Amino acid sequence: MSQATDYLEGKVLSALGSLGSVDFASGSVSAGTGGYIGLLTAAPSDSSGGTEVSTSGTAYTRVQVGSTGQGSFSGSAGSIANGTEFRWEDATAAYGNVTHVGLYDAATGGNLLVYGALQASVDIDIGDIFKIPANGFTIQMN
Repeated sequence: MSQATDYLEGKVLSALGSLGSVDFASGSVSAGTGGYIGLLTAAPSDSSGGTEVSTSGTAYTRVQVGSTGQGSFSGSAGSIANGTEFRWEDATAAYGNVTHVGLYDAATGGNLLVYGALQASVDIDIGDIFKIPANGFTIQMN
């Protein structure tokens, strides 16, 4: 099994945070328009997307991040994190028990790229606002 170098990990993470691209010949990273953070009520896996919060009557949508979104990821040495708070709209119906978050490549549908469990699951009810504080969403490669 091969191991990625810290250099490669840094380049991939720099591109992933904005859904940009890497020119491996020159080492340059071009920023993309950003990804989308989604909330899940059932655990995803490497081969399945889990269960995302319903958009039907809840006012739930994925939060866009990156240059055109609420904030961006930055970091170094194999890790990136959100520099600002990510915030969802007030729930107009219960989301259910949110257990995981994930980074997607589209506002709806698309592909789940990375995911992680919350430190503690949380029930989102009518009027609640889900937030991820600055540095609360970290993506690591090592």
